[in-house]
Amino acid sequence: MNEKSNPTYENIISELPQEIKDEIIKMNDFLKSLKPLKFKRMVDKYGTKITYVASDYGISYAIKISDNTIKQNFWWYIVHSGKPETWHRRADYMEETLIEIAKADPKLSERIFNALKVCGNCYGDRCLAKTPYEYNGEKKIFCHGRAEFQITRNESNDIQSFFRYVNELMKRKADNGDPLPEKIYLMK
Repeated sequence: MNEKSNPTYENIISELPQEIKDEIIKMNDFLKSLKPLKFKRMVDKYGTKITYVASDYGISYAIKISDNTIKQNFWWYIVHSGKPETWHRRADYMEETLIEIAKADPKLSERIFNALKVCGNCYGDRCLAKTPYEYNGEKKIFCHGRAEFQITRNESNDIQSFFRYVNELMKRKADNGDPLPEKIYLMK
């Protein structure tokens, strides 16, 4: 990706192969249509990442573009500006979402679980991003609760299906009168 003085979504995707551009546009339209998640799109200053954030629910989706790879991922993000004792999450509904998905599509649920990035212990015991999940009797510790994918039609479809389930889960919670998730501080 060439450096741009003021990169925009449009000029970033204009340089990509048509098939990948089509997948990104399809995902953009899909994410922006979800309610109550209400994703907002942002572009980094280098033109190498397009991020969508549903800040009320603490979930994010990103497309990372480098000269030799284009990847997509999502995660229940950590707000890590400031001192470590202020680091927090809004929510983490990964296990609950995987259980919901498994009721209708166990293979999709398994693919999402397997796409989660296993913690490599890069920061040792002091890491605040270690995220334990259990699915189908298997327990693992993941990095940020982040799931990583290539930009292919099948993997983009899996991500869209995942977000449909998350969106429906959040609708049910709102219909039940559940409040928006509060901050979960990571340092005790």
